[in-house]
Amino acid sequence: MENEGQERKHLPTAKRLAELRKRGTVLRSKDMTGGMIFFVTISLIIFMADYFKQQIMNNFISAFSTIKELPNNPDALILVLKKILLANVEMLLPVFIFSLVAAIISPFLFGGWNFTLDAIQFKFEKINPLNNLQKMLSPKNTALEIMRSMFKCLVILGVLVCFLYNKRVEIFNLINFSLSQSAAESYSILQEFVMYLSISLIFIIAFDVIYHYFQFQHQAKMSAQELKDEYKDTEGNVEVKRKIRSAQIGILKQRLSVMVPKANVIITNPTHYAIALQYHDKKDRAPRVVAKGKDYVAQQIKYIAIANAIPIYEAPPLARAIYHTTKIGMEIHPGLYMAVAIVLSYVHQLKNYQRGVGQAPHFVTELEIPDEFIY
Repeated sequence: MENEGQERKHLPTAKRLAELRKRGTVLRSKDMTGGMIFFVTISLIIFMADYFKQQIMNNFISAFSTIKELPNNPDALILVLKKILLANVEMLLPVFIFSLVAAIISPFLFGGWNFTLDAIQFKFEKINPLNNLQKMLSPKNTALEIMRSMFKCLVILGVLVCFLYNKRVEIFNLINFSLSQSAAESYSILQEFVMYLSISLIFIIAFDVIYHYFQFQHQAKMSAQELKDEYKDTEGNVEVKRKIRSAQIGILKQRLSVMVPKANVIITNPTHYAIALQYHDKKDRAPRVVAKGKDYVAQQIKYIAIANAIPIYEAPPLARAIYHTTKIGMEIHPGLYMAVAIVLSYVHQLKNYQRGVGQAPHFVTELEIPDEFIY
């Protein structure tokens, strides 16, 4: 891919992490899962040791007591084997159940549980021998895997050697004990070895968790090009958005150029709002909003109004009130009738004055707006 040669030095975005998770790439430590299963299994075996011992003795008793019955009952052997099998399944069932629970719970402790169908889909590159051979022969990957394997082997081997060296006298003395004493002492030595081995596994798991954490963080990092591509996918291509915006503005201007000239008056807040009102006293019950807008749209409404000689009345509270309470094509709220009537009266008188009829109208600066319409 074209992004493979670029340096990945940017922290992953939430979208990048979600995509990795969808592909099945999450924080995961096999040693941690295996270690938890080992700890749970060994703990149960030690806890249930007496029960296991008794059950094994019962198995031997059942097996050998059946020998004398074989000449008279050929099916006795099958029956006792079934009995021993069921008893052993019952004995080991708790170990299997708790080990399974440990295997299911362990992912929650590091990376969280994740299920995705993408990870099991057939992909040719997964079985392509060239790709797999390239990964296997990669000097960096090979060296890291060798170092990790050597570290684990050295830790376990070191624990084994140190334990055998410290217990050499006790192990050699086992031949001097009776069979029962030797078995009990061997069990005690084995139990102590398992304890030391478990402690060593904690260091191996910690090493594996740290290794996979930093490996995942490195794998999740993004290049500059990947960040740009993700931004385009999320926010949209800048050029396309500019063209869409330009088309929307063109449609808006066309609509305003049709509707604004039909208005009787434009009520404005000089810098932000503009409302175009239309009123025909013979067919309309109340003034109707034919166009409205704020900021850029408000400026366009005023430009078109000036070009078409539509009167502009500056009344900021009234402009805000109509803008927030009335949709385009709807009549204004009855609570604003009085204020709008004053504005329309002013416009009517102004037109008559401009034709030489009557006196110059008085501009009302403080229109009475009900408190519930103050925005």
